Amino acid sequence: MQSIAVITDSAKKSGRKSTVGSTIEANLLAVFADEVTIARYNIDELTAGSTIDEDLVMVMAGSRVVKIRKYVTRQDNIIVAKRTFARSGLYPLFSIPEGTDVLVVNDNIETVLESISSLYHIGIKHVNLIPFEAGKDYRHIHYAVTPSELELVPSYIENVYDVGGRVVDIPTLLLVSSRLHLSNKKTQQNIYSYYQDIWSPNEGIIENYNELLSRTEELDLVLSLSHDGIVLTDEQGIVLISNKRFTDLFELRGKPEGRFLHDLLPDMGLEACYGSNFQDDLLKVKKKVINLEVNRVRHFKGEQRLYFSFQEVTHIKKLEQNMTRKLREKGQTARYTFEDIFCSTKDMQVIVNKAKKIAKTDLTVLITGESGTGKEILAQAIHNASSRQGQPFIAVNSAAIPDSLIESELFGYASGSFTGALREGRKGLFEQANNGTVFLDEIGDMPSYLQSKLLRVLQERQIMPIGSDRTIDIDIRVIAATHKSPIEMIQQGNFRKDLFYRLNVFPLELPALKNRREDILLLLKEFTRDRYSFSAECSNLLLSYAWPGNIRELHNVAQYISTIEEGDTVGTESLPLYLVKPHREPDSGQKEQVYSDLQLLISHKSDPELAGTVLEGIRLLNSIGKTAGRKHLLEHLELSSKSMKEGKLRSILTVLSNAELIHAQRGRSGCRITEKGKLYLDLHQNTGS
Repeated sequence: MQSIAVITDSAKKSGRKSTVGSTIEANLLAVFADEVTIARYNIDELTAGSTIDEDLVMVMAGSRVVKIRKYVTRQDNIIVAKRTFARSGLYPLFSIPEGTDVLVVNDNIETVLESISSLYHIGIKHVNLIPFEAGKDYRHIHYAVTPSELELVPSYIENVYDVGGRVVDIPTLLLVSSRLHLSNKKTQQNIYSYYQDIWSPNEGIIENYNELLSRTEELDLVLSLSHDGIVLTDEQGIVLISNKRFTDLFELRGKPEGRFLHDLLPDMGLEACYGSNFQDDLLKVKKKVINLEVNRVRHFKGEQRLYFSFQEVTHIKKLEQNMTRKLREKGQTARYTFEDIFCSTKDMQVIVNKAKKIAKTDLTVLITGESGTGKEILAQAIHNASSRQGQPFIAVNSAAIPDSLIESELFGYASGSFTGALREGRKGLFEQANNGTVFLDEIGDMPSYLQSKLLRVLQERQIMPIGSDRTIDIDIRVIAATHKSPIEMIQQGNFRKDLFYRLNVFPLELPALKNRREDILLLLKEFTRDRYSFSAECSNLLLSYAWPGNIRELHNVAQYISTIEEGDTVGTESLPLYLVKPHREPDSGQKEQVYSDLQLLISHKSDPELAGTVLEGIRLLNSIGKTAGRKHLLEHLELSSKSMKEGKLRSILTVLSNAELIHAQRGRSGCRITEKGKLYLDLHQNTGS
């Protein structure tokens, strides 16, 4: 604890006791509280044997320094207190009429002149302040001002204003704080509170000081809230600033400030960091793994400083887990497991067993099969059976994202990389999936210019956001899927061969539902929660249907049944009409009537012969599992020497769709012939048209 000597004039003057010493003591204790002790001395009581050896010696006027110097052991510790007035005592002075002579009374001419100077600086300039001198006649003056020296005011003055004892001003308190190194948070708060009650001639400086205190308070708050241990040192490694997280992280005792950082953490080899501009490394200290970042910064005076950030890896893992939780809330997680895959056919069981084995590795998987066969469900099951379970599972449908957006969606972009970009940039799906799995559905529809970037992801496990000049390391597993034949895509030049071999590390081909008919009723019972039994006629119809939409279509039928059927047994009347009608064989008269109606419809809009040719092409492409889009249809017609313009083909497809002979699907899935279309073709060929 520091000590302060407060030296005032005589304790008694003309029989009255001086209150200056007690006022100054109260001022100092109000600011420095329990951090200082106060010793009070009176000049006229000092004798030849008196010794003043406190850490700081305070006198009330410069003339007193000469009188007390010989008693002070360390004369460079002497300061002269500057004083001002409390705000409450000065307000009445502003009511004195302008131009009035006002006598200023104090115990000696030096303090009188100091008081006048203080009053003028405060703003008492509308009156004439007259210094009081003992023995002079001031009967022409009717107003007097005194700092609690009422006994000295001539009795003939009618209007006396006691402005209270003068108090220590802010610059003096700041000087005390600096000399005794008491500039802590509590002291700063006390100085701010003390300032509210006094007048200061240095209002601008004090306002700046208060603003600086507020900024310091905010910075301290930011440092204390940080989850990182933060330290600022000079070039030699002496700690200047540190936060509580730093001392807690390394279980340090005492304040780090003023000590060498490499002495506080002797096992980290921090001396090597003092000469480097940047370091980002993992270190093991006290059974903790720490990520260390070091930056060199320049002080506004030109001095160098070193900024150290210590981040515990367990906290980084918590951040990743928090991100995983947020991704889960967004639905970017895998819901299905192998328990959700129901099958009884041997081929399908073999595929599931292979998938369970591959799930234990990080190998890339390529799943092929018709649309609706459950490729994404299998991918989710693989993810949930892997070590990445609980981490993000992000599904990307390459066919559903416009080509102009897919690159930014996958790889993200840096700030300001293109018009309309978010100012802070955006993380791509690959980066969001870090530590998890990315499922690239319909990989065959990915634009060719992105295939090379995807190849780099598979080879290096690195990405580069759009507009950035840095690569980002990622730890992901890739599962790709397509309903197209990869070999055909390569032959047609639509798919890179090297990318195919990177993806085809572990191929899995899911069979169409029509090739696993034993599973149709099994899956239907699961989808309807085993609520129903199925009549023989209904079962036969379901088993004989081709199921072009595969399991997805079967699931839709299950939902239809659950909505329509109120009993326990499902008959054909509880099935969608499109399943039942094709199986009710029409008689010859009905067939001819249907054919006649369709011929009439087509003849109004198109050439029936050309329409039949296109319809036959669609049936052929459907039968070999190839997409029946306009591109493939034009190629097929050209090979059959029946080529036509794309506009003509588009017109015919519209006619066939309106006649319900085909189902034209959106996107790149192409067209599928309906049962009605097959019936029309059979009649068309039988009539020789």
